[in-house]
Amino acid sequence: MKLPLQSALKALSFFKKKRDLIGIDIGTHAIKVVYLKGAPGRWSLVRWGVIPYGEDFPLDTPLMDRRSQAVVALQEYLKTLDLPVKRVATSVSGNAVIVRYVKMSKMPPAELSKSLKFEAEPYIPFNIDEVNLGFSILGDVVEEGQAQMETVLVAAKKDSVDLRVDMLKESGLQPVIMDVDAFALESAYEAVYPPPQTDTVLFMNIGATFTNMSILEKGVSRVVRDVFIAGNTFTKAIQTQFQCDTRAAEQKKIAYGILQDENATDAEAQQVVEVMLPVARDLLLEVQRSIDFYLSQGSDRTVNKIFLCGGSANLKGLDQFFNRELNIHTEIFNPLGLLENAPLDLPEEQKPLLTHMVVAAGLATRREGDTAA
Repeated sequence: MKLPLQSALKALSFFKKKRDLIGIDIGTHAIKVVYLKGAPGRWSLVRWGVIPYGEDFPLDTPLMDRRSQAVVALQEYLKTLDLPVKRVATSVSGNAVIVRYVKMSKMPPAELSKSLKFEAEPYIPFNIDEVNLGFSILGDVVEEGQAQMETVLVAAKKDSVDLRVDMLKESGLQPVIMDVDAFALESAYEAVYPPPQTDTVLFMNIGATFTNMSILEKGVSRVVRDVFIAGNTFTKAIQTQFQCDTRAAEQKKIAYGILQDENATDAEAQQVVEVMLPVARDLLLEVQRSIDFYLSQGSDRTVNKIFLCGGSANLKGLDQFFNRELNIHTEIFNPLGLLENAPLDLPEEQKPLLTHMVVAAGLATRREGDTAA
């Protein structure tokens, strides 16, 4: 899915020459950077990194309040690199973004671009003047004898987009494309799994604040949702139970996970599992809702595989939990491991970092000449 959003700054406009971009995912606790060379089917990894902000913050601290630390951390990181480009693709998600799949009268992409504000307003629950709009045409359909086109409409709040654009500019970078996290997941998948893509896959990017979900049917985006059950939800549950600080709760979460060991004698481990399982079940319910919505759109539909990524994808037992409860094959998605020059010799303690990189990897496949249709 290639979906730039329009911007008054013209940072997200169309370009004739397709030049390399750095993919930068600005997360809640860290910035993820990926730089790729090549083209679809032959991507090569040049550089990747996870940049923590350098200070502990309360779990609910918004990105705006982390801004200065994030900019300084990114500036310091960039000083250590000799990157040949400064142009960047980045993304937004969460409650700042609305994605709608709609059918509308068939028209050329250029005409839709001109009338996008009018066409999108009935579907967008934000003030239309306070959002950047984007679209992608999925294909043509015929309903009741009328030619129509399936279209993805996206609205991203301008303040959220502007915050990321300004942070990147302050760091000495040039933002060129603004995408959506869920579509970046799909781009990462398309980059490492060559066509034809015959499966229907569900992606779960489980970050700190929210989980991005996306269902891709044979290479076509069908469902996109963000839910506010994620890594911090597990951490807060542990904090409440043990009356401990964030750091201690995170350590317990990482150490024990949600994998119940019937033979375990460690009382704390059992208690942590018991605290986290209700959160996992809440997340499972949201996954099932996404799947049910997808299945309701047509007959003979099924989800073949679930890919987990994001920092909390490494939670012990989480992949087994979804596999067992949904009876759908579930695995950790590490796109960097499937690229040329893949980081295969990482120390064991650094390997979990790779699951953080999926959105940034998808963004790194973008090029300035991408179009919205």
